Amino acid sequence: MGVELKDFRGKVTPETSCALEAEARATGKQQQEIVRQILHEWALGRVHAASVLQGLMQAEGLTGEQRGRSGRNGE
Repeated sequence: MGVELKDFRGKVTPETSCALEAEARATGKQQQEIVRQILHEWALGRVHAASVLQGLMQAEGLTGEQRGRSGRNGE
């Protein structure tokens, strides 16, 4: 069974609409599928960046849980 998809509706610029239509015609894919893949790849990149950030912060002894304070834990 596939991944459960969440409903999302949004508006795009005319340029984006043309690009999506052109891609759909060129590939035979639906626009929704194209947009879903683009957003999925973007989301995976964000997840990866967050993981890298967490590792860098841990290496520096930072937690990210301190609001309004800077510096190392306990300083």
